[in-house]
Amino acid sequence: MFPPSRLQVTSRVVLKLFHQILVAFSLRSSRLSRLILWIRFLSWATWFTFIWAQSVVYAQSIDCNLDCILRHTLTFLQTVTHAFIVVMTFLKGFRPEQDQMDEVVVFEESDPWVAFTLLAMMLPIVGVEFLVYWNAPEYAYRVIIYHLKTLPSFLALQMQIISFILEVMKVNIRVRHAKLQLLVLARELSNRWPQSKQGPEFLDQQIHRIKDLKYRYNELHRLFDRINGCFGGSLLTIIMVYFALFVCKSYWLFVELRTSPLRFYAILLNLGFIFNVALQMSAACWHCQQSYNLGRQIGCLISKLVKPKGSKRYNDLVSEFSLQTLHQRFVVTAKDFFSLNLHLLSSMFAAVVTYLVILIQFMFAERNSKR
Repeated sequence: MFPPSRLQVTSRVVLKLFHQILVAFSLRSSRLSRLILWIRFLSWATWFTFIWAQSVVYAQSIDCNLDCILRHTLTFLQTVTHAFIVVMTFLKGFRPEQDQMDEVVVFEESDPWVAFTLLAMMLPIVGVEFLVYWNAPEYAYRVIIYHLKTLPSFLALQMQIISFILEVMKVNIRVRHAKLQLLVLARELSNRWPQSKQGPEFLDQQIHRIKDLKYRYNELHRLFDRINGCFGGSLLTIIMVYFALFVCKSYWLFVELRTSPLRFYAILLNLGFIFNVALQMSAACWHCQQSYNLGRQIGCLISKLVKPKGSKRYNDLVSEFSLQTLHQRFVVTAKDFFSLNLHLLSSMFAAVVTYLVILIQFMFAERNSKR
């Protein structure tokens, strides 16, 4: 083994720091001691109880308009989703160490492209939060309180979706390696010179390579099953929260554009939140679509391994491998409610437009009733 390069060492440090952030937000158990698990769980439970109690008291003391209702709804959705992930992580921390290794996808944390993707997705998050608190004196008090209450949960949800994207990227790297090996084998078998390569003896000698690729494909499918088991429930709730965030931020952006004089810092803030949500959802759906496409491409390459001159053992193994790729697809789902792909992304954007129109109609109805 060659020693890691400076770029790989830097990438490993970046990814390890990100892992510690996940542990701090109670998104990973990291095989901590039970005392630390209890302290972390009780700390988050106290925070969530304070937020929910404060929201209930505040909602009963004032007459909420549409903006107030939207802020309370987003606060509830974000904190409940984060609380759900905290509880699931807390329960996983009490399982045996071997079970924890099976539930959490573990890889060598040294891929530069994965680390670069992490930094590229973290930079807009830091920029938006800096914009929020740089212009804090310009906002109303209730808006600042809303951002402070939802900041830990919103950051936690973003960290969770980014960690999901990184895990899918790492598995896709392995899928590409398997596809490359299969492509090399298909090219060797398609070469007509020398003629000995077309004989059944030579094809029987390649059976061990096909078995190795078949076993690797099965391992990759298990990795996708582990990703679905580890992130399925959190993905389902996070996508629902992101949908609500996208609708509300788009509505507030529309309101700011109609406000005279224009408040450019508020417009940039809403655009920043919309950009972050759209970027993370687009990246998640795109990488999951890539997983599905790579699996289909591997299935198409297997047809090139079929040889009429091959023995029955060889052709039966190729047919079995082909059936395996048909039944074991590389699909990422949110607890089997829906699959993450580009079709989901287009459906979400279409639904956002529909609900945005409904909110705008409520806004005009509320203003007409006040008049």
